[in-house]
Amino acid sequence: MTIQTGEMIVVRGKGGLAVGRCLTPPDQGPNPRVKIGVSRGRDRTLPRDRIVETTGVVVSGDTEADSFVRQCEALASRIDLSDVWEVAVGAAAPIGLDDIAELYWNGTPSPSQRVALLLHLERDPLHFSREAEGFSPRPPEQVAEMSERRRRKAENARQTDALMDALSRSLLPAAISPYQRDLLDHLRGYAVHGDSYTRATAAREMLARTGRRGGDPQRAAFDLLTAVDLLDPDEPLELERAGIAEKFPAVVIAEAASIDLDAALARSSREDLTSLAALTIDDAGTEDRDDALSVERIGDGTYRLGIHIADAAALVPSGGAMDGEADRRIASLYTPDRRVPMLPPEVSGGVGSLLAGERRGALSLIVEVTDEGEVKAWRILPSVVRSRGALTYDEADEAIRDGNGPWNGALTVMHSIADGLKRKRQEKNAVTVDSPEMRITIADSGEVEVSVAARSTPARSTVMELMILCNSLLARYCRQNGLPAAYRSQTPPDLTGLPDLPDGPFKRFHLFRRLQPASLSTVPDSHGGLGVEEYIQATSPLRRYPDLVMQRQISRHLRTGEARYSAEEVASVCHRADVQIRELSGIENERRRYWFLKYLREQVGASDGEGPLFPSVVLENRPGRPALMELSDYPFRFRSRLPLDVQDGETVATRLKGVDLWRRVARLIHEPGAGSLPSPARGEG
Repeated sequence: MTIQTGEMIVVRGKGGLAVGRCLTPPDQGPNPRVKIGVSRGRDRTLPRDRIVETTGVVVSGDTEADSFVRQCEALASRIDLSDVWEVAVGAAAPIGLDDIAELYWNGTPSPSQRVALLLHLERDPLHFSREAEGFSPRPPEQVAEMSERRRRKAENARQTDALMDALSRSLLPAAISPYQRDLLDHLRGYAVHGDSYTRATAAREMLARTGRRGGDPQRAAFDLLTAVDLLDPDEPLELERAGIAEKFPAVVIAEAASIDLDAALARSSREDLTSLAALTIDDAGTEDRDDALSVERIGDGTYRLGIHIADAAALVPSGGAMDGEADRRIASLYTPDRRVPMLPPEVSGGVGSLLAGERRGALSLIVEVTDEGEVKAWRILPSVVRSRGALTYDEADEAIRDGNGPWNGALTVMHSIADGLKRKRQEKNAVTVDSPEMRITIADSGEVEVSVAARSTPARSTVMELMILCNSLLARYCRQNGLPAAYRSQTPPDLTGLPDLPDGPFKRFHLFRRLQPASLSTVPDSHGGLGVEEYIQATSPLRRYPDLVMQRQISRHLRTGEARYSAEEVASVCHRADVQIRELSGIENERRRYWFLKYLREQVGASDGEGPLFPSVVLENRPGRPALMELSDYPFRFRSRLPLDVQDGETVATRLKGVDLWRRVARLIHEPGAGSLPSPARGEG
C-alpha cells in the first residue's frame, strides 16, 4: 500500500474512525508510522497498521482536506442501509465493503462515498456487524431487538428533555410517565446524597440538560425539586442521609397494639406505690414521660425519696418486633420540627409513659436521704405507680419560687435534697458546666421562634441531680451483685491553672477543653466529671435502647437472681449504641443549627437589608485562620476574620451579612467601633 503525502486516509484511533490528511508517509523501519492531520492544528502519529482505508484523493492543504471530510460526513449522515440489508440478509459469508457500496450506490462508489459508507458502518452497526473478512448482515430478530432498544432510548431521551425543560421553568409535565417518575427519584437521591448516590452520574447528566453550568449540581437538584414541591425547602436531609425511618413497620405497630397493660401490672412481684404523690417534670410538649418523682418525710430532716422509671422492659418483649426495631433505631430523635421515637407512640407516649392519673409499671428506686443529700439507705423494686401531676420545668420553677401551690412543699424538699447531693459531688471535684439550652419552635405560620433557657434553674437542677443519683445507685447495684453493665467512667479533669473566669461562653469553652471523653466498659470505674464512684445510664428506657437493656438486666436479677445479658452482649449493644447515639446527636445539632440559621435569615429580612448587630465572644483568635467565636445571646459558634490584636475572651460587635441555608453557614462580619450593642429581641426561658 503506497500512500502519498497529502492523501486523504481513514485511520482508527481511540475514539473510533477518523478521516485525515497524510502529512508524512510511513517510513521503512521495523515499526513504520504515519503522521496525519485530522483537523486544523491537530497532528497525530500512528502505527501504519492503524490505517483502515486509503482514498487516492490528494489535497494541497487544510481547506481542501476539511472540504473532503465535510462531504464524507454529510454523506454518512444520510445513509440508510435497510434496503441493502434486506437484499444481503441470510448471506452465508461476510460481504466486503465494495459489494455493499455497489449495492447502495448502484455502481462504483466515489472515494468520498466509500469513506462515508465506512464511517456509517462503524457508527451505526444496526444492519451489519464487522468481521475480520468484511461485514455480516445481522439476523432479522437481532435487528428488531436493536431497533426497539434504540426506539426506547430515543423515547427516554425525549421524556428526559421534556421533564428537565419543565423543571427548568419550575413546572412538572402535565402527565408524568413511570420513566419520568424514576428520573425524579434519581434527582431526589442526588439532591439528598450528592456524589455518594449510586446514580449520581446520570443525575448530573440530567441536570446538564437544563442548561445550567457551574455551581453546585447537588444544590441545583434540590432547588429544582423544591420549586415544584417535590421536596420541602426545610426538608430534613440529615435524616434521610442517615436512613432514619419515621414510620414503624406494620408488624411493630401490631405488637404495640397487642400489649396487655393489665397483665403487666398484675405481676405479684410488683409493689403498689400508687399512694405516693408522684409527679413528672419535663419540657413542654413531652409525651414520653419515663421518670416520676415522689418524696415523703420520715423523720426530722430525713425523707423517703422515690425515683420511678417507666418499666419499658415489661412491655417490650426481648427478641420481638418492637425490640428489633428499637435496637435498630437505638434512640429517639428530637429536632425542632419533628420527633422520631425509638418505640411506637402507642408505647412511648401511651401505655409506657407515666401519664398523670394512669396506673403504670415502673422500676422504682426508694432512697432514704437527708435534706443535706446524705444517703442513708436505698432499695430497688418493680412497682405500680400513678403520677398525680405532669409539670413543665417552667411550672415547677414557678412552684418552687412562689412558695405556694399543691406541689411547692414536695418540690422545695426535692430541691433541697438535690442541692445537698450536688455539694457532695462537688466535694469530689465534680465539674458543673452550666450550658444554656437553645429552644427552637416552629409556629403554625412557619415563623421560627427562638429562646434561650438556663439549665441551672431549680427544677432542671433538681431533676438532673436525682437522675445522677438514680443512675449511680443502679450502677452500684450492678457492681455489688456482679451484674454485667455498661459503666461510664471519666478521668477527673485537671483544672489547675484555669483562670478565674466569669460565667459565660469563654469559661464554658475552657472548661470543656479540660474534660476528658467519657469511656464505656463492663468494668466499673469512677466518673470524675460527675464525682460518683460508678455510673450507668438506665433512666430513659423509652428513649434509649442501652437504658432498656440495663433495665432488663436489673429487673431480671430482681426477679430471679440471674443476669439477662452476658458481659459480651452488654458490651456489644452499648458500644454500638454509643456510636449511633453520637450520630443521632450530630443530626439533632445539625437540625437545630439549620432552624437557628433560618431564624437569623429572618432577622436580615426584617432589617431592610442591613443585617443586625450581634455581640460575640472571642473564644480563640490565632494567626492563619478565622477566629472561633460564639454569640453572646445564643449558644451558636461560628468563625470570622478578626484583627490579631483582638484578645481571647473579648466581646466584639459582629454584623450579620447573610445566611446560606444550603451550606449551613452564617456570614457574621466583625464591625469595630459599632458602639453599644443592642441585643436582638429573644425570649428568655
